Order: sequence, then structure tokens, then C-alpha cells
Amino acid sequence: MEIFKRNIISIQSLVSAGYVGNSVAGLAIQLHGINPIILPTVMLSSHAEQNIYYGDVVSPDLFKKLIRGICEVGLREETKFAVSGYINTAELIDLTAEFITGWKKVQKEAIYIYDPVLGDTRANGLYIPEAIAKHSVATLLPLCDVLTPNQFELEFIVGQKITTERELVSLITGHPILSSKQVILTSAVLADTIAGQIEVIVVENGQISRFSTENIHIEVVGTGDLFTAIMTSQLANGRKASEAIQNAMNFVCRVLTFTKEKGLTSMSASAIMQAYPSLLL
Repeated sequence: MEIFKRNIISIQSLVSAGYVGNSVAGLAIQLHGINPIILPTVMLSSHAEQNIYYGDVVSPDLFKKLIRGICEVGLREETKFAVSGYINTAELIDLTAEFITGWKKVQKEAIYIYDPVLGDTRANGLYIPEAIAKHSVATLLPLCDVLTPNQFELEFIVGQKITTERELVSLITGHPILSSKQVILTSAVLADTIAGQIEVIVVENGQISRFSTENIHIEVVGTGDLFTAIMTSQLANGRKASEAIQNAMNFVCRVLTFTKEKGLTSMSASAIMQAYPSLLL
């Protein structure tokens, strides 16, 4: 297998304790035998939904130095996949766009996966200021090959509620940017979604594919970051998109089932590792 398939660049948050952003993505990527190349956007003691946490946004100067180091040792050329997640300042969004643009010039097979991480219905809206969310969409969406928004985030991007398959396809195919992307809608619940299930719905070139798994009723942060990391790693290891998506869904379902059964309120290393055998099937 070519060397560039063994790295994934991951641009998102980093926490000292817990499993969100790069702190879960890095582990998920390594479980596939792939090297994570970590670019943190914020560094916190724990995720921001904890009652107590400390930390700060990574400064643009430090972010640029990390990028410079990655570039000067040749990692851009050796990496086919990059993912971006939580970024909450315009400066870091712009630097990410600059990095992705430069990476695509030196790696002609580059695939950029944009996970917006703008907000969700569980949080009752946006995680970040609306102006920053709009800047993220305007700046990073045009650069991506694949995007993995949850339903709230896709509705924010298109400016309209989505309740049916027909609405979903129409809004994406009629959008000046989304129409040329592979849109992987996560945590989807449409009017015809089977009770007790949750879906991932893919729209590409006007075609739609729907994948489902059991909806585990537990509030856990970081599951979207985990899903995107598992899916991207599966793709990097040569899986077809349909296999990568279903495998990622099944993995997250197993993690959530374990977490709920053990009475936990957040993901753990034990929850992630007990789901590991499903990646080997």
C-alpha cells in the first residue's frame, strides 16, 4: 500500500481529558494502522460542555509553525486524506483554507473531508458565533471533496429545514456548491425514518443512499468526531464509501451501547476498544 494512504491530517480541537476532536480522532485513526497528523485548533482541559474547563484557542502564530513543520518534513506529499472539525476563529479558518489549498497543489490525489462542527439540536443551536459559522462555510465548503454535517448543520448551510428525502436531494442538487460535493448527512431523522433508527444519508450527483442503525438514546459528546475519523480511516484503508459509512455507524453504535450499559456519561477507552473487533470484519 502506498505511503500516502497511511497518514490522515486531522485539524480540530484537542483536550487533556476526554474523547472529542483530535483526542478521539487520533485514537480512531491509529486503530486502523494509520498515522494521525494532528493540528489542534483549541487546547482545553476537557470539552466545553463540562461545568469546569480551562484552555484557549491555538494562536495563529503557533498554528502556522505547526503547519510549517508538517510541510518542511514532507508530510503533505505523503498524505491523501485530511479532515477538519471544530475551528472557532476566522484566523484559523483562513489558515486552514490556505493549508488545504497548498496541500492540494502538491498532493494531486488529496481528499479533504469537511466536518463543519457548527452546532446541533442537542446543544439547541450553534457552538460558535454565527459570523464564524458563516465564515467557515464560505471559506472551507468550496475546498472540500466530502462534507459530513449533522442535520442541524446542513440545515444551517442551506438555510432551510429538511424533513423529507425529496427536500434533501432538491436542496443539495440545487445548491451552487453542495451540488458538486459528496454530502454525507449524519444523525439524520427524516419523516420516513424508521422508529428507533438513526440514519446517515449520502447525496452525490443527484443520487441518494441511506444507511441506518439503532438509535441509542444517550447524550454523549464527540460521536460525530468519532464517526468521521472511523469513516475516513476506512476510506484510507481502501474500503468503498458504502462500507466505510456502515462500518463507522456500527462502530459508534457499539461504543454508545457499551457507554449506556455501563451507566457512563461520556466515551471511554474501554468503550472504544470493545468496539474494535468490528473494524476487522
